[in-house]
Amino acid sequence: MSRPRPTHTVAHLSDTHITGDGTPVGGVVDARARLRQALDVLTSWNVACDAWVLSGDLSDDGTAASYAWLKQTVETAAASVGVPVIWANGNHDERGAFRRVLLGAEGEEPIVAEHTVRGLRILLVDSTVPHHPQGRVAPETLAWLRERLATPAEAGTIIVIHHPPLPPLQDAAWGWVLAHPEELADVVRGTDVRALLSGHFHHSEFGVFAGIGTSVAPSLVYTQDLTAGRDLRGQSSNPGFSVVEVYPDVVTHTVVPLTTGDTVAALLPAAPLPGRD
Repeated sequence: MSRPRPTHTVAHLSDTHITGDGTPVGGVVDARARLRQALDVLTSWNVACDAWVLSGDLSDDGTAASYAWLKQTVETAAASVGVPVIWANGNHDERGAFRRVLLGAEGEEPIVAEHTVRGLRILLVDSTVPHHPQGRVAPETLAWLRERLATPAEAGTIIVIHHPPLPPLQDAAWGWVLAHPEELADVVRGTDVRALLSGHFHHSEFGVFAGIGTSVAPSLVYTQDLTAGRDLRGQSSNPGFSVVEVYPDVVTHTVVPLTTGDTVAALLPAAPLPGRD
């Protein structure tokens, strides 16, 4: 059986936590080096992407310097492979600096945006409550989203929202969740939304929300130690990102760990995929 080709492929990166002066996050992790490692993969492997989506907590300290470094680094890498970059904000991000440096705009209101990639609509939904870890989608943002979804897109819609509308595994993370997810469910249920992409939890998670497949990308800077069970312990291991592949009848979400191990079986070269129309 020949491998079918996806109609769209999106790299989903989250929680980069870049600091303005390059200070290690938690005094331990070089967030800039972690991001460069992910970009090395994205610019060298044979998985062609239609877009790179960065879904929030892009800065650790909310400084203009952190966004300037991020913009230069990511957009230079993306330009080398001809891929557009889509920026979304999280609770560590400062709306003013984020908007000014990454988007070339001004303002402190919730950040929403619409992007279209070969017929696939990507909607950015701001779920942040300034200076608080928990999230909520503001009434004006819900109204904007409802208006956008009233008209289906050619290839469907992906929503990017930093706070996952899913319950977390670990008890302490319940202080960070999206409040009143039923408000979002009421807007997206029965629409052309094919996937929701989030970050925030610093570990991968998958679920179905309002009938829509939902995934949480692992953090690029540090992850939660899930062997601690319901307790919460951030650790410097297992960073990674996700790849979302859209097919006519299904959407897949695959975690790409940055850590590699010893070879167990010989490399099996991939067969070339047919080119896109």
